[in-house]
Amino acid sequence: MNETKNFTESLETRHSKWTFLSNAFGLLCSTSIGAIQGYTLFYYEIVIGLNSFLVFIATTIFVVYNAINDPIFGFLIDRNLRFTRKWGRRFPWIVIGIVPWVFSIYLHFSVPNIDVVANPWAGFGWLLLTLVLLDTFGTLVNINYSALRVEKFQTEYERRRFTKYYAPIDILAIVLGMLLPELLVDVIPGDIKASYSMMGAIIAIIALIFGILSFHGNREDKIMIDKYFSPDYEKRESFLNALIAAVKTRSFVVWLIFGTCLGIQIALVVTNALYLSTFILRDTSLFLIIMVLNLLGTLISIPIWLRYIKKINDNKKALIIAGLASCAALLPLTFFIGLFDVMIWAFVLGLAQGGLNSYVYTIIGPSVTEDVIVKSGKNMKGVFFGVSAMFARLVTSLDELIFAVVHNSTGFIAGKKTYAEMLSAVTAAGGDINLVLIGVRLIQGVIPALILFLGLLIVWKFFPITQERLLKNKAKMKELGF
Repeated sequence: MNETKNFTESLETRHSKWTFLSNAFGLLCSTSIGAIQGYTLFYYEIVIGLNSFLVFIATTIFVVYNAINDPIFGFLIDRNLRFTRKWGRRFPWIVIGIVPWVFSIYLHFSVPNIDVVANPWAGFGWLLLTLVLLDTFGTLVNINYSALRVEKFQTEYERRRFTKYYAPIDILAIVLGMLLPELLVDVIPGDIKASYSMMGAIIAIIALIFGILSFHGNREDKIMIDKYFSPDYEKRESFLNALIAAVKTRSFVVWLIFGTCLGIQIALVVTNALYLSTFILRDTSLFLIIMVLNLLGTLISIPIWLRYIKKINDNKKALIIAGLASCAALLPLTFFIGLFDVMIWAFVLGLAQGGLNSYVYTIIGPSVTEDVIVKSGKNMKGVFFGVSAMFARLVTSLDELIFAVVHNSTGFIAGKKTYAEMLSAVTAAGGDINLVLIGVRLIQGVIPALILFLGLLIVWKFFPITQERLLKNKAKMKELGF
């Protein structure tokens, strides 16, 4: 207790404003690629005509690969190599992985000319191959992005200051990732498939530019590199022991469950907005308006949420309040009557989500990493972020499963690009178009609200990191030289 009381953090930083900003540019690269992947189900089900259950099977196989790949990558990266003293431990992997990663997003939306109706497994194979490529190179980059963020910005002052750069840039990245594709989706008039391919190429180039701009902020300085060569930093557990230590830490397990629930909620809301605008509002251009209003609300609310967490100085409470606000704002998106309702609640949801956007990744997430390290006594950030990345990919499989179950149980028919086509096909199949539309509405509001609420309940009941424990962990981290 005395150790915690006597420990005070510096309110200064050795990092320049450009370092904070440049580091955040990595998010523009990662989030824009992640956001455009939100078009995967719509592209493969509606444009290519692949059944949603085949999309789910492909993503499930991909998650199994990911479960092996991500933790092992994290473990292997967490070591000093020949180039570490000169170039750093993590920066070289970012440079190596970024070009093939962005190229993979172009391939992902460039399915060859295949008759998916006659040969669905060819489309399935292309989807699975490109998912594996995206994951392999994305893991190489993102694990190091995440670990560097924790290692560079170690104090609460630095993390909250970084959030001021991170949060607006994260919103900008989502805008680029979600709105640019909608603007580019008809870039080749009359050929939606070729337009998606061109869209993938343009987003890949944009992501690469921002990735290069992030290089300065992701370079390790001499202080960080010297730490890598300290005796405590170089001690290594076996991969299995490191993995067991991570999953035995309650804060880590709770955070993984909450992160999975949050990821599913975000994926459902964003992806389903395409279906909502196509089949409920019957005007795909409205997707842009909905997303802009939502992101505008988020951007406006971020400074308010940051002042709130500073005022109450209770990270867990701030997270739960922000999460409950998001759950409440989600529900009306199932029961709206017209476009005006959707626009209002999209904006309100953005106001609520600004809290989660501000707290989860830059303030509370790093404290979980420190909790694992302090409990194990070993600096194993790579394994931590590898397992975290694996669960982040699990979101892809679970949200596709939810879509598949709802679509197939309500009579949704793949390959129909407009409401008129869907109505004709559903009627011909003896289905009920109203049931199809109810399914789309449920995925937009009630289902994601319930999933997020489940995650919040688990955090409220089981998340163990209080402000006192947070400071105690920081004191121990300093003592260990981490």
